[in-house]
Amino acid sequence: MTENAPDSPSENNLPPAVPEFTGEITSPPTDARFVTRSKESVEPVITRNLAIRRMFQESEGIFESSFQFSLFNKLSAGETNVRHVHDDVEKIYYFITGSAEIDCGPWRKDVEAGDFLFFPAAIPHQIRNTGSLDLEFIVVAAKTLDTAKGMENGGVTELS
Repeated sequence: MTENAPDSPSENNLPPAVPEFTGEITSPPTDARFVTRSKESVEPVITRNLAIRRMFQESEGIFESSFQFSLFNKLSAGETNVRHVHDDVEKIYYFITGSAEIDCGPWRKDVEAGDFLFFPAAIPHQIRNTGSLDLEFIVVAAKTLDTAKGMENGGVTELS
């Protein structure tokens, strides 16, 4: 990537630099907003053919954004989750292992480990594990700030 490429960071769009921390480094207290969790620390719930571990959720009170939840999901080889829709939640998926076929509204796309995927709000979607391995993926969700556009304008982004 060249220095002038539109996606490369520049001094104008980087967060401000801050001095290095000089105090004593300690573990965060149990009520700190800085939280880490291992996937093994959260029991999975089986629903819609998915083993879901709700790693973080809005109700914990540690978020200052429209964040709703993050999940660690596993869909067994050959399984398909139930087609569903979230009227006011957008989601970003990161696929860790496996491969899948994704349906979103009228569209279909193949994904594999290492791919990111954005599911817009108000468009029905479904995941089919097309590989021989369990499909493991992370989901991060945020509530829409206004009425979701869904398939308005054919589901196409209007660029100005």
